[in-house]
Amino acid sequence: MTKHLEERLSEAFDAAARTVPDNAVPPELFPAPAAERRWVPVLVIGLAMAAVVIAVTIPIAISRSGPPPASVVCPSPPAVAALTYAKRDFTDLAFAELNKLPFGPPPRVPFTMVKDSSLKESYLEDGGIRVPIEAGHQVSSIGRVECGWAVYRQSGKVSGQVTAEAGVLRTDGQFRSFGPISGEGASLSPDGSQLAYLAPASRGGAQVVTVSVATGKRLAATPAGGNSRIVGWNSHGVWFLQDQDRYLTKLWQPGAAPITVDTDEHQVTAYRGTDRMLLSDPPISSKPSSCVRVATLESTNKLKTIEQKCGGTTGTLSPDGKVLVMNTGDGAKGFLVDGGLETGLDVSSTLLTVDHDSVWEDPTHLLDSAALGQDRMVTMRCNVLTGACERIQDSPQEGVPAGPYLSFP
Repeated sequence: MTKHLEERLSEAFDAAARTVPDNAVPPELFPAPAAERRWVPVLVIGLAMAAVVIAVTIPIAISRSGPPPASVVCPSPPAVAALTYAKRDFTDLAFAELNKLPFGPPPRVPFTMVKDSSLKESYLEDGGIRVPIEAGHQVSSIGRVECGWAVYRQSGKVSGQVTAEAGVLRTDGQFRSFGPISGEGASLSPDGSQLAYLAPASRGGAQVVTVSVATGKRLAATPAGGNSRIVGWNSHGVWFLQDQDRYLTKLWQPGAAPITVDTDEHQVTAYRGTDRMLLSDPPISSKPSSCVRVATLESTNKLKTIEQKCGGTTGTLSPDGKVLVMNTGDGAKGFLVDGGLETGLDVSSTLLTVDHDSVWEDPTHLLDSAALGQDRMVTMRCNVLTGACERIQDSPQEGVPAGPYLSFP
């Protein structure tokens, strides 16, 4: 298992203490092995004037790049005061199960905190490093890159005109834009050097483009539809839905023409660190299903199912492709992909719900944020092997500050 961010940060400081300034950020803060990647959603923060938090789901692919040269020293982040989030029990007996759970440490993924609805004070935090976000903007991490994060950035309040763009947020708070986003999804390449996202095209159309993370230079493009969505990038190429309503799936190797892959009217979710893919969430179709599958791509460009679990239509796959977690309706259960045996995870829907956009902290810890009614917002962490769960925060849905809003490593 990959070391936690805190361990890598400590080691980096020890190694660099004699050669860099005391307040410099070591490059090891962000990289990790290329094997860890997940397709996940980003909660884009929107605060209404009444200070009610509104979360907009924008699917984004998790990605981490390889280690940078030892000579690289990242820009130092400015001083940012921490905003606190609530940790409290509630008296409603319907949530007695939650109240019994202990509180654990902060999320070990990037997350954002917002002081109030003015959007004048907010920051992205990752491993104790806090980077301010420009006033009036909302930022969510697509994945860690050298000395920063590939991000989705939204400007404007939910009550007014909103614009969205992709780019890189550096550790010193500077943002470099790659251009506007016209559709859902973004994904870093397996080596972390490129970003794929949907960009506007002529006559109101869209296209899937790839850019260099280091320079922002556009490298390749292919036509997409007005209802397209990027669903991952693995060794086979970029996966995207040409039409989300019909789940028409395309596989694109930049520089070649996309090919169509039959997903049996299911959504495919691809992963950077494994060629195992998730087939889930069947739309309303002629072949309704109550099963979730793990599949691989054969040389004939057809998908081969290597594990299937029935009793639900939504699920999530661990970053290393070894654990499948499925929603059963009443809760969530974990299964080993190799052999199909159940893990120790068997929890009620009060504690955990999952889908293809779920956020993984590492290959064994799954995160979830949910509004549970009764003015209650809870962020959870569950070990998918043992089934042990804990709360990260438990607070009112309204009020300030707001967060943490989970983002992706």
